[in-house]
Amino acid sequence: MEPKRFWVDTHCHLNLDAFEEDLDQVLFNARQAGVERVLIPGIDLGTSERAKALAAKETGLTFACGVHPNTDAVVDDETLRALEGLARDPRCAAVGEIGLDNYWNDCPSERQRENLLRQLDLAERLQLPIILHCRDAFADLFPIVQQWIRRAPGNRGVFHAFDGSAEEARRITDAGFFVGLGGAITFKNKPLRREMARTVPLEKIVLETDAPYLTPAPYRGKRNQPAYVPLVGAFLAELRGLPVEDVMTRTSANAFELFRLS
Repeated sequence: MEPKRFWVDTHCHLNLDAFEEDLDQVLFNARQAGVERVLIPGIDLGTSERAKALAAKETGLTFACGVHPNTDAVVDDETLRALEGLARDPRCAAVGEIGLDNYWNDCPSERQRENLLRQLDLAERLQLPIILHCRDAFADLFPIVQQWIRRAPGNRGVFHAFDGSAEEARRITDAGFFVGLGGAITFKNKPLRREMARTVPLEKIVLETDAPYLTPAPYRGKRNQPAYVPLVGAFLAELRGLPVEDVMTRTSANAFELFRLS
């Protein structure tokens, strides 16, 4: 396979209002920075539909559809049918952003779990990977994911913006999943996060911004954007004592493998 000599942002919320006024400039900035692929996740039906529309309009964009655990909604039969319609679009690369969140609790925990299980069934049925949100919920979420992985050989995915321990990351990658790393690894206040980023096998890492959130140093406090993926990659390369190009080509190849990009 030809090395991917460009960056991939595997998680960027270009479908949110934060990018409505200057999206063209944001995409130009990304291309200038060498970011040639961006995946836009949904957090509810509306943002999933917006992600699909953007992917249809702009070269280099792909999307995911899903209901986020902080979205106070019920993934009922009607919602699931709408998600399936989106997921069958050839530009849809995953089901997500889905998962569990015990930090904000904007949605009752039992409903979060029910919504997750229904969307896991959808991903398995369509043989799509999943993009997982996991905040203060690893002990609850990982057993569900383990069980799902065992159900079918094609079941795969990523723990996006992962903020757990090195041991938790090891369990994730041992199960065949990927770990998504973003701007948070550049923050100085969590040495354990850096230790985790240092020890995850490079072949199991994909890079992301989670823009407009989690802006990497030295731009903390400003709006994040896909053009900052190279900052994350360069920091990871320094952290691990690797050439930046090695991190770029490996993590981009990982993204193409996980999401079956073309």
